[in-house]
Amino acid sequence: MNLFIARTRLRCAVITSLLALSAVSLSANWSLGIKAGLAPITSGDVHRGLSFDGSVLLGLPAGSLPVDVDAKSFDDVYSKFEEIAFEATYAAGENWAYTLGIGWLSSDDGNLRVGTVAGALPLEGRFSSYEDFEVYAGVRYNFRATERWNPYVGARLGYKQIDEITASFSVPNTPFNAPYQAALTNAKFYDASNVWAYGLTVGVEYKFNDRVGLALETGYFGQGGLKDNDSVVGLLGLNALNDEGDLSYVPVRLSLNFRF
Repeated sequence: MNLFIARTRLRCAVITSLLALSAVSLSANWSLGIKAGLAPITSGDVHRGLSFDGSVLLGLPAGSLPVDVDAKSFDDVYSKFEEIAFEATYAAGENWAYTLGIGWLSSDDGNLRVGTVAGALPLEGRFSSYEDFEVYAGVRYNFRATERWNPYVGARLGYKQIDEITASFSVPNTPFNAPYQAALTNAKFYDASNVWAYGLTVGVEYKFNDRVGLALETGYFGQGGLKDNDSVVGLLGLNALNDEGDLSYVPVRLSLNFRF
């Protein structure tokens, strides 16, 4: 089963359980939303571009094996991110509302060419999947253009737990000498990290009736940098390679909203 499908089913089960439990206890001022979407636009680098002498990797004379690593962005490595969230909204008045939510942002493993060895051989990189969990709170302003259409804007602040990321580097058909072959396979690259996150949202909701609505929204979201791990890359003098990890993204998501 596709990893994303498995993750999504598990999260949907959690969200559905919370929705069913909340439906029997929330006041009329509360609504609950299930959000799902993609983040096709991202910015921020997974690693920097560097050049170094890789002769120790193949047991060659010093200075005889130049390795050039290209900077790679989150878009290069992961291509797209999937997002799912559960959000509770409290209507404080005609226009203002407050939100509380939990969400997940994830992407499957990234496999790509990250540079060259000796000017011609490809240097391949494989990065483990990206996975985070966020708790957030925010405020929203509803314009309420008509009885059914409600454009809105919002802002939120959150806190994320991000899983560790490992990296494997290789040259096709050219195994590295021990111990580098083992060291550069599933090497620690970023430790599990806890970071602050923020976001600005713009969207529009269509109310089917007094209880159910569907919204389309986007915005700009960002988060703090990942905690780098130099235990392996530092052996090659590449401590600066993973001094990155700041991610920002523009999602496109649908939100199915229920009022009680």
